[in-house]
Amino acid sequence: MKLILGLGNPEKDYGRTRHNFGFRVLDSFAGKFEFPAFKLEKKFKAEISEKEIKGEKIFLVKPQTFMNLSGEAAAALLNFYKPKLEDFLVVFDDVDLPFGSLRFREDGSSGGHNGIKNLIAHFGTENFARLKLGTANELLDIMPTDEFVLAKFTPAEEKAIPEILEKAVDGIEKFLENESENLTL
Repeated sequence: MKLILGLGNPEKDYGRTRHNFGFRVLDSFAGKFEFPAFKLEKKFKAEISEKEIKGEKIFLVKPQTFMNLSGEAAAALLNFYKPKLEDFLVVFDDVDLPFGSLRFREDGSSGGHNGIKNLIAHFGTENFARLKLGTANELLDIMPTDEFVLAKFTPAEEKAIPEILEKAVDGIEKFLENESENLTL
């Protein structure tokens, strides 16, 4: 069993914002591998889609708790299904990386990301894999960070996103095949 958690905010107003990059990656992955539609699972506070790939059950998870409380949904899933933490991947936006870059990490601090801080608090450890999606651009220098992450991508960025989503989906595939250790895409 593998759990792929994409971070984002649940309301439609946030759909195309930088903070919802993790949700967009899961949508792309689900489309490529023909996962069933995401369904709200109230006991997990998340929308979930699941499918078996190569004999292994894969759960795609979009917490519906808002970014800063993402750990609530993840902890509920971990407590119920009891997977190993090494079978868990978090996909999220990162303002410390340039737009378009992707980076895997097997563990590490929150780097100031409130969704990751909440996951660490609920898990009691920093030892879980993550796929970081770079969002930084020149606007970050003139906007408060909280406004920047809740802003929509620029038109030029939107044009580049399909290629980034493809690379992120490839990165998730590598994770599922245990080939992702500290990979930079």
